[in-house]
Amino acid sequence: MTFSELTSSVSPPLMGMMHLPEESERAVSASIVALERSGFIIGLDAVSIIVSTLIGYIGVFIMAYGCLRAVYEFAMGGRGHDLRLPMIRVHLGKHLALGLEFLVGKDIIESVVHPTWDDLGKLGTIIILRTLVTIFLSRELKEVEEEFKLESRKLSLEQRRARLGKK
Repeated sequence: MTFSELTSSVSPPLMGMMHLPEESERAVSASIVALERSGFIIGLDAVSIIVSTLIGYIGVFIMAYGCLRAVYEFAMGGRGHDLRLPMIRVHLGKHLALGLEFLVGKDIIESVVHPTWDDLGKLGTIIILRTLVTIFLSRELKEVEEEFKLESRKLSLEQRRARLGKK
């Protein structure tokens, strides 16, 4: 739908608010046609598609990198899995949360150019779900970090006791 079609399909209650004198209306129509022919409106649409796609790929890349890194660290952990597992979980959670934030940004950019009520409703639902996931991930990460700190303290105490016992 072009901008002129959009402005000509304004509902009757809004028509009174947008009513211009006939001469001004012709000037506005000519300006709209000039904008459409210049490619500015089409260019904005193309730029938003490119930018949102790029941001989406960045978000997916961040999450994939976090997952691959977690698998690698887990596989190379050897005997110290119990000590490293909480930190692996923290790093993975941070990558997932950051990737989700990029995907929310992508959805917002996509909906700016062609907003429909259906798209806005879907966007609102997606943002709410992703935000909730991010909040719960953040809480989980805090718990895991606290758990890791406690385990590190216990381990350092045990190592000190073992050193004192050898002396």
